[in-house]
Amino acid sequence: MDIYNVKYIAIGTVIAAALLLTGCERQSIEAQKDEAGMTITTEDGSGDDINVTNAVHTALRAEQRLDNVNIMVETSKGDVQLSGEVATEEQRELAENIAAGTPGVHAVNNDLKVSGTSSQ
Repeated sequence: MDIYNVKYIAIGTVIAAALLLTGCERQSIEAQKDEAGMTITTEDGSGDDINVTNAVHTALRAEQRLDNVNIMVETSKGDVQLSGEVATEEQRELAENIAAGTPGVHAVNNDLKVSGTSSQ
């Protein structure tokens, strides 16, 4: 696993733990479960960005066709941005489809670049 992915997972875990320890109570309108069994709590139609980001990362890492690919995921109010570099257009589209199919994701902005091409 790429060291950058491990770094982002660790940062996300620390942030999630800090938020849990603050004791803030949040009323959820609906709860969804992703493929990894994580609960994505949504309020007013926007997903919990940390959980959505972690769920997208988990789903991308579970896909064998995306092995050894460094994809960065950022989420803002359920809108996911993918960035980084992939080897093929198929990988670029696959990553977008996986992100779009993750519970809590409202939209995907696919900024992934295909190696060897100047722009996508």
